[in-house]
Amino acid sequence: MGELWIGVTGFYATDNPQPGLAVVRALRRADPSWRILALPYDRFDTGAFATDLIDAHAFVPRPRAGAGLLLDRFRALVRQQPLDVVIPTLDAELPHYVALRGALRRLGVRTCLPTSSALRAREKRRLPSLGPRAGMAVPETVVLRSGEAVHRLSSRVCYPQVLKGALVDSAVVHSAEDFRVAAAELAARWGYPLLSQPVIPGEEYDVAAVARRGELVGAAVMKKLGVTNKGTAWAGVTVEEGGLVEATRRLVRALRWDGALEAEFIRAVDGSTYCFEVNPRFPSWIALAADAGADLPAALVRLALGEEVEPLRAKPGHLFARAVVERVFRGNPLGALEGRGVRAGAVAVGGGAPAAVSPAPAGAGPAGAVAITGLNAADNPSPGLTVANALRLLPTPPRLIGLTHEILATGAYMEGVWDEVRLLPFPSREEGGYQRALVEHCREARADCLIPTLDIEIPLVARLAPALAAAGIGTLLPDPESLGAIAKPRLPALAVMGFRLPRTEALAVFGELPAVVGRLGMPFVIKGPFADARAVWTEEEARVIARRLAATWGFPLIAQEYIEGEEFGVAAVADPRHRVVGSVVVRKEIRTLNGNTWGGSVVEDRSLRALAERFAEALAWVGPFELEVIRHPRRGPLLIEVNPRFPAWVFLSAGAGANLPWAAVRLARGERVTPLTPRAGVFYVRMAWDAMAPVERMGALAVEGKVNDVAA
Repeated sequence: MGELWIGVTGFYATDNPQPGLAVVRALRRADPSWRILALPYDRFDTGAFATDLIDAHAFVPRPRAGAGLLLDRFRALVRQQPLDVVIPTLDAELPHYVALRGALRRLGVRTCLPTSSALRAREKRRLPSLGPRAGMAVPETVVLRSGEAVHRLSSRVCYPQVLKGALVDSAVVHSAEDFRVAAAELAARWGYPLLSQPVIPGEEYDVAAVARRGELVGAAVMKKLGVTNKGTAWAGVTVEEGGLVEATRRLVRALRWDGALEAEFIRAVDGSTYCFEVNPRFPSWIALAADAGADLPAALVRLALGEEVEPLRAKPGHLFARAVVERVFRGNPLGALEGRGVRAGAVAVGGGAPAAVSPAPAGAGPAGAVAITGLNAADNPSPGLTVANALRLLPTPPRLIGLTHEILATGAYMEGVWDEVRLLPFPSREEGGYQRALVEHCREARADCLIPTLDIEIPLVARLAPALAAAGIGTLLPDPESLGAIAKPRLPALAVMGFRLPRTEALAVFGELPAVVGRLGMPFVIKGPFADARAVWTEEEARVIARRLAATWGFPLIAQEYIEGEEFGVAAVADPRHRVVGSVVVRKEIRTLNGNTWGGSVVEDRSLRALAERFAEALAWVGPFELEVIRHPRRGPLLIEVNPRFPAWVFLSAGAGANLPWAAVRLARGERVTPLTPRAGVFYVRMAWDAMAPVERMGALAVEGKVNDVAA
């Protein structure tokens, strides 16, 4: 076809990823000669850093800026950058692109988009009227146009319910109080109206489709195997479901649809099928459709160009598991794009060169084999995958054995990382299955080193250290006393050692919450005993969040004074003599609503590196640890949390020239490590990434308990 420039939007690829990066992957698969112009909103759209897939970047205004500014941006853009087709992928921006279709065409930019009337007809609030037109059953849907409507309905509906924003986002709620708090959160984020639907137990399916003039051109059906707490698919498999394809065919005919579309269905336990949502764009899992033989984004491009497209249907049996990929740069490569007046229309081509990696000095010891736990790399990633990625950068990387407690641990399916993946029982504080299986699997895999990365299992592995050592498996872990000292409920005791902390209290039972509210005041932060945290601003919100966290993690919960300021993370490794051999300080720049770090920069902060050294000495610490710090404008740095393992951003240490996982392996083997010094200014970003695999790989892990040669 020759060189063709395609613009794609929607690159915020964190815990609820937008579809842009997946669309780009599908386009690259279809025709490597096609050139991709990423159209992010700002320098923190994480998917735009996949510079190996993207040829150029240009910022576009956010939807709230209006269609006029968007058109001005494209007028300036086409004077500097070739652009033949644009694929918008976000609900909020679709009305602008539909309204500008003619103007874009006159600029030489082609699209394949629905009409304004079709776009309105598929809105979430209009689903009850659309269902009968398309011959589909839909759940009872109530439109909530104000806070008063929320309060009235909260005491009348049956629970559980799903609350949805008008365009995106959702929350499952289980009580009237939960309903009101979740509605306030969604309204603060997206405004009114909101929608409420009953939760229908059953199996969920998505149909991704492309249509032209009301006729279905291509479709892929995906069965959800794993979802986040927002209902976003995080693992799934293509299936043969002719009935759902036909329902989607009726839907596009009823709408006279043009372009991309996603229809979400649930099959209830009684066999009834309901369509509970219709989205006017590709889903974020659309790369799976291309992997299964139905490259729908490529079909959309060809339709936009006026070409004929043969009917497409995805083959069954193709699996996706959403994990993360990581990129490291010498600085934020999109920062210069913004600095050169992007609002005036400047364009930067390319994404910036990765920072040079110097993970190990010459003469490093033998590669060996390293076992690593914590492979679940979903919306709140465990550190195992990022630790493995850091070790994979070594000149002679060790054999990497992934140890997972979950078949749906998405990091287990990333190609090019693991030499072997093994299934373990879930950790238990009781003697038995987990401990025996851990030692046996490490021995069978011929591992000479074990790096546990989950808070819940580290005390158990520390107790097993003698048995592991007897089997020739090295570890680098603190003793039980040191571990107990940094448990979240005991965090206030660190103040006695001279560490500065916010006011922090343990919440042993729910009934203690009113007294804690009285002492801390509003707002404050509630944390689970192992993970998860939320700031709360009202007593009602505090009660709801406390119940949610306790249902997930149990008690005790931790209540902590809310501190405003710049956030930092300090990752470090201490040797058996409690000396820090390397530490990396990151300024957190891209964070999710749950507080997880998805991007940041290495900074040279001597006070925080000194804090890590003082911590290791005071607590007689051995092994990896993470300090989370907020620097208050007047009170200075405050220690808000300590984690007894590597953080999920530790890959940054390798890119900054101070590979902390490498140091931990060397120390666990009894080798010496000279102090590591990171390079300041290195920028790190991670993005959600769908790993593709045959469904048989998941079956082998479930049935046989291990999978070999994953890295092949």
